[in-house]
Amino acid sequence: LFTQMELPLVKVLLAMEMTGVALDVPFLQQMSETLARRLAELEEEIQQMVGYRFNVNSGQQLGHALFEVLRLPTRNIPRTSTGRYSVAAGVLESLRGTHPVIERILEHRELAKLKSTYVDALPALVNPETGRVHTSYNQTGTVTGRISSSEPNLQNIPIRTETGREVRRAFVADEGHLLLASDYSQVELRILAHISQDPAMLEAFRRGEDIHATTAAALYGVPISQVTPAMRRVAKTTNFAISYGVTGYGLSQQTELTPEEGNQFIDAYFARFPKVKAYLDETRRRAAEQGYVETLLGRRRYFPELQSGAKVHAGVRSAAERMAINTPIQGTAADIIKIAMVRLHRALRERGLRAGMILQVHDELVLEVPQKEVSTVAPLVREVMEGAYRLDAPLKVDMKIGENWLEMEDVYS
Repeated sequence: LFTQMELPLVKVLLAMEMTGVALDVPFLQQMSETLARRLAELEEEIQQMVGYRFNVNSGQQLGHALFEVLRLPTRNIPRTSTGRYSVAAGVLESLRGTHPVIERILEHRELAKLKSTYVDALPALVNPETGRVHTSYNQTGTVTGRISSSEPNLQNIPIRTETGREVRRAFVADEGHLLLASDYSQVELRILAHISQDPAMLEAFRRGEDIHATTAAALYGVPISQVTPAMRRVAKTTNFAISYGVTGYGLSQQTELTPEEGNQFIDAYFARFPKVKAYLDETRRRAAEQGYVETLLGRRRYFPELQSGAKVHAGVRSAAERMAINTPIQGTAADIIKIAMVRLHRALRERGLRAGMILQVHDELVLEVPQKEVSTVAPLVREVMEGAYRLDAPLKVDMKIGENWLEMEDVYS
């Protein structure tokens, strides 16, 4: 773990940091102007709905407008330390549907954050000598073994909203190059299938089935051909939540299910994948017995609060149990991509190729590739990443290529 993976990875991360990423600064400047206009429109609309002018960015003034002027429901709304009603993001989300102004405020917040954190901040971080942005990769920045990124954090570029995704358009390839994005497909679920040795889950992966559709069919009791996109969405959430030791209530918070339906879904899930339940129970037991859990490659994370005799709050214990369940899965995924990065860096150098990795975002690697090398590099990346570690639910990589990080086309080989 240390000598064959972490130490060689130092050189790889150094090369990535030194290379940096090219940014389309004029695009971001134009986006900033567009966002500024939209923010001004939203402020105008919010003030008209409330009936007077006020500072939309002031929590105190916004709280007064919502709860004293518009008299929105205050039941279950927490108060701040100064006694005022909170207008935190979670509070505003819970008020959706009570008044049209809420949608405008949420959009205003999202766009303001996008503008300040990325659209305006990134151009200022372009190195004047290289003309590129150079992040810092932190090899020991997380407890699970995942690499983190800072100054700027390039692993946190938004993808959930259409406007957020536009930021990715600003990450571009140098002239004569293309960006190649290679993403491990459902890697944590494949690791869960391998560790738990659940026959139904392993078989679904071997047959190349859509695991979320397979799960949806089991949870809803319908043939796979009758699974709707809405069913698949709930099943996808359930698949990932299970690997965090979720409860019925926890599942209901992430979906439109009631806590009772959440419990029924979890029961149905374990009926379909019983070995997964056995894995969860065994991990809890082992963490309590030895005080740590391990990834497949032997990376340890200690949980002294789970050892018998430890006097801890029930909430602290259950949170630690959830982390103990997920660590071997997320940590193994982190180890696997690190192995792939070390091997890929070496393979590119040995073949005298000029392509190189420029970004790592958890399960995704982005390379900048000279156009004439694409036909050589793409299959090499797939071979190295899919061969990084042998799992009984084999690793699979989805690849895309394009001139920027947003507008990319699938690569098939």
